[in-house]
Amino acid sequence: MKHTYLFQEGTWNTKGTYYDENNNPLSVEGQSEITHLKELWFNDSYMSVQGDTPVKLINKYEIAPFEKEFTMWQSVNPALGRLLGRFVVVEDSIISLFSSGNGEYFGSEFVTKINDSEYTGKGVLYNAAGRISSWSVQLTWENF
Repeated sequence: MKHTYLFQEGTWNTKGTYYDENNNPLSVEGQSEITHLKELWFNDSYMSVQGDTPVKLINKYEIAPFEKEFTMWQSVNPALGRLLGRFVVVEDSIISLFSSGNGEYFGSEFVTKINDSEYTGKGVLYNAAGRISSWSVQLTWENF
């Protein structure tokens, strides 16, 4: 299956639900800006979590271009530090497993293709004590 998310340059808008450590649902909106250089791809993204105290979660990914169905990535997240992960394509989904450089945080995320301009995304973040957060979002390609 041919994917557009990550594989095509452009802007993806995100809307959905973020669940905190107590599983309280909060509205979330965000954006991912995908750009490609020959040797490195970038995904500058953020999610703004609504609530009594709004929070902006930022990730700046550096992605090795895919060679077959998988690749490595790293990102800088101001709250979590350096994250290291892998993307793997499995049919209609792109799955990511990741952990922080110090091993304190770990998680997974997957995006599933609906069509060329729409994906759903689900993810979870853990530490040794348990689940910190999870999310369920819709991604829409702004440039389609």
